[in-house]
Amino acid sequence: MVVHKIIKRGLFVEKRDQHVLTKVVIGKPNRETVIRQSVDTNQDQHTVPSSTGTDNPKSNQQTIKKDTGYSSTVSHSSDVRLKESKDLPVKSTMTSDVEKATSVSLPKINKIDAYAVRDDILKEIKSGKYKIKIAPSDLVDFGGQRSYDMTHQLFVQHGGTFVVMFDGSRDFHEPLKEYPTGDISNETIVKHWVNSILTYCVDESDVADPMPMIVFAATHSDLITEDLQKKMKKEFAKKVTDMFGTHEMKKHIVFDPVYFINGTDKDDHEIKNLKNQLVSIAVNQSSWGQRRPMIWVPLELLIDNMKKDKINVILKTHLAEANTMNGELALSDKQLDDFLLTQHALGKLMYFNQPELNSFIILYPPALVNILKSFVTDEMFWPKDETLKDILRKMTDTGIIKKRDLLKLWQQKQVNQYLSCDEFKEYVIQVLVHLDILVLPKRYIGKTVTDDYFLVPCTAKNKMPMSFLDDKSFENKTISLVYRLQNRTIPSSLAFKLIGAVSSIWPIKEENKCSLLYHSSAVLYVDSKTEFRIIIEDTRVIVYLTHIPSKFTISPDIAASIQECLTFTLNDVLKFYLTSIGKSHKNKDISNLFQIEVGEVCDRSPCVFSVSEAKRTSSWSCSRNQHFTKYPLLWIFDKTQEECPSDCTGLHVDALEMLPSDKHLVRLASQLEIDSCKKLVLQLGLQEILWKNVNHAYGHDALTLNTMVLYAWMNTKIKGKSTTKSLNNLHAGLKAICADTHVLCKVFREYTDFSEFPKVGPEEVPNDEVLNNLPQKLGNCALHLGVELGLSINSIEQTITDHRKMYDQTADILRKWKNSTEEKPTVFKLMVVLERVHLGGFQFVKDMYLRK
Repeated sequence: MVVHKIIKRGLFVEKRDQHVLTKVVIGKPNRETVIRQSVDTNQDQHTVPSSTGTDNPKSNQQTIKKDTGYSSTVSHSSDVRLKESKDLPVKSTMTSDVEKATSVSLPKINKIDAYAVRDDILKEIKSGKYKIKIAPSDLVDFGGQRSYDMTHQLFVQHGGTFVVMFDGSRDFHEPLKEYPTGDISNETIVKHWVNSILTYCVDESDVADPMPMIVFAATHSDLITEDLQKKMKKEFAKKVTDMFGTHEMKKHIVFDPVYFINGTDKDDHEIKNLKNQLVSIAVNQSSWGQRRPMIWVPLELLIDNMKKDKINVILKTHLAEANTMNGELALSDKQLDDFLLTQHALGKLMYFNQPELNSFIILYPPALVNILKSFVTDEMFWPKDETLKDILRKMTDTGIIKKRDLLKLWQQKQVNQYLSCDEFKEYVIQVLVHLDILVLPKRYIGKTVTDDYFLVPCTAKNKMPMSFLDDKSFENKTISLVYRLQNRTIPSSLAFKLIGAVSSIWPIKEENKCSLLYHSSAVLYVDSKTEFRIIIEDTRVIVYLTHIPSKFTISPDIAASIQECLTFTLNDVLKFYLTSIGKSHKNKDISNLFQIEVGEVCDRSPCVFSVSEAKRTSSWSCSRNQHFTKYPLLWIFDKTQEECPSDCTGLHVDALEMLPSDKHLVRLASQLEIDSCKKLVLQLGLQEILWKNVNHAYGHDALTLNTMVLYAWMNTKIKGKSTTKSLNNLHAGLKAICADTHVLCKVFREYTDFSEFPKVGPEEVPNDEVLNNLPQKLGNCALHLGVELGLSINSIEQTITDHRKMYDQTADILRKWKNSTEEKPTVFKLMVVLERVHLGGFQFVKDMYLRK
């Protein structure tokens, strides 16, 4: 089928403005059709060639002559417009225009049998007389706004042609007044959109036609003299050639001519030339004229009739019912699914074949575009209603929207016509969550989407303040990770989806009750002393992992877990978008699309080199400093190894100067036998009488005894020695008693294997049912549990004194933790601690949430 999909920049309406889109695509069709008298003269049947070219008109002994004339009007914009025209433009509708007709209420459609086409098809076939009409084209007007980057890939198809438009009356480098930041020009936006399109193309040498194609067109030629127009056309062609002439995907680009059009002239010859170019590209595709399964035709006609009646969305069960009414022309259940998935890949409709998303079929994909416009839109298109403006203002400032506010936006007449029942509204929310346009900050398996708010990364407009790089101590606390994509730039949609994915594992950090979510960047919270920043710019994804005490005490498990999550997500996102354009890339090695680099921070930027190089050397030098690879290589640490590698030199001198925390003490205690621990504290100067007293009080449990005796050493003045204790003292003591000093390396290890975790969001607080029943699933681990949860040993001692029964001690520890104000108690944190402390408790909590 001949299809157009248009993605166009926002329109700034003036009296002189007309729609170039309509002029190029609709025109004045001198339509020639072959008309054969039908028994039912009121019935027009549409011959619908596939957009993959699977229908051969000649095979049906029919002749269809293409439209030869086009004229319309153009809407001018002072910024760049991106349009995609798919296949041959014949008859089209502007999807940005609000549909005047109201959608049929869902989920019920009256008289479903009215859409059965079996009798009509058989009647015309028997008579041998019927009329052939050229199928309408599909146009998707996406406004071209950068805030639509998150979703336009859903409407990009491999057989399409994009028309990238810009204001030819302006200098290519001139800042556009519509963007108050002053850093957006025709050049930056043209580059942005071209690279965005080409990111989703996979160069395949065995494909004869390099689809999709990109064509350039400049507007406002009426403001330029005719002689100057010719000169500027050559300059435009040179400019885009300079910009993209060496691009590895340049075969997808038509560099010359660049059309210079006048939207105020209905007979503008440049628009006619542009139209002819689009037609030529469409008919020269290798897929043009190929056959398609004829068994699909009845259902295609049925869907076409529904679209004519403004039915934008339908329950799958209703479509299946209508399909069965076609009798012997009906598809089987499997054929119906294959048909829907193929039509989805072609962009003809939207159907997600997975649980919770396969109940509805969006027959008219632009309906979803118009729903998205209600909140994914630039400020110039905000509604006049102050309440709605305030909702959008808060969303763009914070990157967060409350569900009730989203539903208010959807009550607008031009949006509500596509959302005529609550069931479909919930379905749309599920789809937007699936696409990571909306991100649930807390969720688990089986939970319905009833959360109070969503993250909306694609709408956050504020840029991350980079003042943290000015802090001289930042370099000493941070290691860096860089993903360098092989393409020229990273599409914003990939940035939004990447941030959305990681924020479903680690929460967005908050400061002064403000979420640190920014445009293409965010700060994420790991624990009270650890955070990481993710910043997407140009061809790089930059990650800064910061540990407040020092980079030398960063947990290797945390670093490796963040890297693994980001790498997996990046692979997943690239696969999602590469397959979204309707082509299969199962054999494509996605890992070749980017390179991973590790390093440190130097001169306010990441100083990195490839992982393979880092593994081959112990240090490297840049223009300012010498760097060591030991800590950057934590990003690729093997979390499965129990012991330090043979080349481990132990803790850095800066780490050894740290004051041991309660967590360090309990983790060290867990690795020592009672006799070894006794030798260690006596070596460190603790009197034996103190050892005996602690043994008398806590000798019933080895871990508790070892922890409390180390705690006694920490808080006892040793004669002749400094009152300040450090990990260096413990290191020296272990060495003196001939014990393994690498046990100190292990105190910084974290258990971060999330593979068995239920899908619990980072901010989910454990409910009382879980906490009340958990003590019965745990053994005598109150001290270890409390310390790992962040309670002080002093507080735990009070619990042990006040509660003599084991279960009561554990219950009090959990109560104190849940009521703590220092760090938010979450299911995620509880699972991490239980994985280290007690697997029985871990399994219990896991099962509790998997059942929900």
